[in-house]
Formats: sequence, C-alpha cells, structure tokens
Amino acid sequence: MSNPILRISDLSFGPEKSPVLDQINLSLEAGHFMGIIGPNGAGKSTLLSAIAGLIQPSSGKVELFGKPLNQFSRRKLLKKVGFLNQMHEHDPHLPLRVRDIVAMGTTGYAAPLWKRSNNSDEIMWALEQVEMTDLAERDFRHLSGGQRQRVRLARALVRQPGLLLLDEPSAALDSKRQDKLYALLRQLCSDRGMTIIMVEHDIAAITAYVDSVACLNRRIHYHAMQGEQIPDDIWHAMYGDHIHIVAHDAGCIGCAHPTEEEQ
Repeated sequence: MSNPILRISDLSFGPEKSPVLDQINLSLEAGHFMGIIGPNGAGKSTLLSAIAGLIQPSSGKVELFGKPLNQFSRRKLLKKVGFLNQMHEHDPHLPLRVRDIVAMGTTGYAAPLWKRSNNSDEIMWALEQVEMTDLAERDFRHLSGGQRQRVRLARALVRQPGLLLLDEPSAALDSKRQDKLYALLRQLCSDRGMTIIMVEHDIAAITAYVDSVACLNRRIHYHAMQGEQIPDDIWHAMYGDHIHIVAHDAGCIGCAHPTEEEQ
C-alpha cells in the first residue's frame, strides 16, 4: 500500500482544558473524497487551517505526501495543496477580471512581473471546470454571489493540487449548481487521483459523491465509510440530546436508515 496523502497524528489545538481540536487522528489515501460534518464551532475550519499549515497545532503532527508538514516551504506547499476557505460577504474595490482572480492561485503569481510565466492554459482549464470561461474577462465585482464562489473554486483548482481543502464550497450556490459541484469533485478524485476534504452541513446532499464522512466536534467521533451507518449515540454526542434523527434511504453514507415499518 502506498503512503497516505494525509496523515494526522494526535493533533490538538487550543487551550489544554478546552481545546478547539482534541486528539485528531486521520489518514487518507490518494483519490479519497471525504466530507466533514459537525455543529457550528466544532473545529471544522480550524482543522482545515491546520492541514494547510495556516495555524500551528498545540500538539501532534500533520504529514502530507509522506513528509512532515513543517518540512514544506510555503511555495512547495502551495504547489501541492489547494484551499478554499469560507465565503464572506464583502465589496471588492479593485477592478480585477475573473481571470485575474484565478491567476492568484498560480504558483508564480507572487514572482516579479518580468519573471511570471504565462498560465493562460491553466487558468482557462480551471474556469472550464466551473463553467465560467465565458466570463473570464468580466469584472469580478459585478458577479453574483454564486458566480464569485465558482471563481474562488477555480482559483483553488488552477494548480491541480494533490490535496484540495474546501470549507463549505456550496455556499451561495443553488441546488443545481451544488450537484454539479459535487459531481465535479467526485470526478477529480476518480479520474485525477485528487484527495479532497470538504466541510459541509447537509450529509444527505453529499453522500452520493463522497467516499466517507467524518463526524467532528472537537474530536472525530466517527468516520463512516461507504455502506456504514452512523450510530444514534454519535449524533447525540455531536449535536446534543435535542437532535431529531430523520431516516434516509440505505444509500446515504452515515444516515439513519429506515426501518421496515418506515419503509
């Protein structure tokens, strides 16, 4: 078996008495598509930031592509890891084209102008994946929220990273666009061997596309693979005793399955 793309060992972050993340252990192979679910404040975004090297864990370690995270320079890390953080409402003032926004994700973007390579093919490939090529010259400020989110995803994809981290990528997308997004991500995993970790709230919406679902609330309470059902006590441990568990069909990873009476 090849080395995993990602290995997290005993990772914790935050104060010892009330950590944001507590003893996280996780290993993912190339081409694996994992969804992360959990309540607000569960540490989902923090975990992605730790994997991306944006924050230093209090303890434990992260290994990417068989090497400790701290052995990567920022430049080398950017070549291998794509990161789409949460979308926040803002009013950009700079008159940047859509293609300029995507270009920010290329590895040579920070180089002096006279040293930058022409990344047109890569930029157009990324825009094609999110069906935005016809708006490549459009002013980013004039796009809708959903269109901006698709451009931000193209920026994360433009380097075709081995590991892609997505924090609520379906935000501002309608249901049709959400399905297209999940299908695209599934294809990238299956056809290109990309490993994807995606934070989402709706387990039923993503279950037809992901390989597994991790239940996170400070720690990983359960990691459900294809065909597994998340036990009721895990749902209660994450969301509290007030949660109402709704049954879904047997194809839903982690979902409560209907009983014979319910069917």
